[in-house]
Amino acid sequence: MTQAGESAGPTVHEAASHGEGDVFDPAPHRPTVRALSVAGIAASVVIAALVGAGVVPRLHRRATLASEQAAAASAVPLVQVVQAHRATTSEPVVLPGTVQPLQETAIYARANGYVRKWNVDIGADVKKGQVLATLDLPDIDEELRQAQASARQAQAGIAQSKSQLGFARATNDRFTALVPSGVVSQQQTDQYSAEFDVRRANLEAAQAASGSADANVRRLEDLRAFGTIVAPFDGVVTMRSAEVGQLVVSGTGQGQPLFKVAEVDVVRVFVSVPQLYANGIQPGMIAPTSIREAAGRVFAGKVGRTSKELDTATRALLVEVDIPNPDRALVSGMYAKVSFDVKRQDAPVFIPATAALIDANGTRVALVRDGAVRWKSVQIEADLGDKLAIATGLAEGEALARTPSERLAEGQHVQALNVQ
Repeated sequence: MTQAGESAGPTVHEAASHGEGDVFDPAPHRPTVRALSVAGIAASVVIAALVGAGVVPRLHRRATLASEQAAAASAVPLVQVVQAHRATTSEPVVLPGTVQPLQETAIYARANGYVRKWNVDIGADVKKGQVLATLDLPDIDEELRQAQASARQAQAGIAQSKSQLGFARATNDRFTALVPSGVVSQQQTDQYSAEFDVRRANLEAAQAASGSADANVRRLEDLRAFGTIVAPFDGVVTMRSAEVGQLVVSGTGQGQPLFKVAEVDVVRVFVSVPQLYANGIQPGMIAPTSIREAAGRVFAGKVGRTSKELDTATRALLVEVDIPNPDRALVSGMYAKVSFDVKRQDAPVFIPATAALIDANGTRVALVRDGAVRWKSVQIEADLGDKLAIATGLAEGEALARTPSERLAEGQHVQALNVQ
């Protein structure tokens, strides 16, 4: 019995004596109440510091912004003020214009073919009749050869008809002479007389056919001559699209032109003159012209002609000013300023273009009277670009906002700053 119990395993006391199966006791490691209280107070302090760091600056900014808005609302806005002024009865009127050549033409091919060679490029000065390019016209060449053959055939037909007519004439004369003697019958004589008339008609038809054939030859020769492109007048080449081997088709609707040539020794400046000054523009009057690229230089312009009618869309008169341009200082497409010495009996009141406000309420200006805003409707007589001519609604010398805004309320107090 004893041996069997010993073989079953060691006893509890024996296991404890060997150090196996030690048990952990958590009691010594539990925090005390005092430690928990200290940790809670520390966490509360940290959270309060973080909240204060984020909220306090935000509240400060809101307060500052509110105070600034209140100050801005209570402050009197500053408004730039200009004076409406009346022009003198004789005052130069400066208007914008566009420089154009005296004449400019696009040169198209008159016959179908291919570009064999071009001789001038853009910017080249050319004389009237100078060859700009040559074309190969294979189709026209073939038609011309056929027409010439037809013309030769028609000439041969004339010779044949003349020979037949001569024989018919001789026969008719012989039979006519023999009729009184009774040797030939009247029927035979009439027959040869009719044949003579037929031969004569055949000759006239052959001559007409020959004339038609010759006309066709001349037409094709004229078309063949169009294979040489020449300058229509003295000028400068402003555009070239011709390239060697390029297929060209006759007519203006078949693509861009081969060349453009412009006459620039004299240029024209087109100006739209408002109705306000239209009656004062007369052909021959002096119109000094200037451009920004030649500061200080004045070009001697003269009114060449006018359209003699106002554009219904702009109520403006189209005026053409001619200017000599021997040194080519004025280039087509340039912006120019043209001065007209126009005299008027009723000089208008002018304001800057920025002083008028156009909205759903119409055209208005913001008058500044006794430090307050007064909105007033006006009627524009002419728009001169940087200034407006006022027909009604404004008196000379009245002060108005230079750049009014819809935020300016009627009666609002403002501080005026005179900038005129």
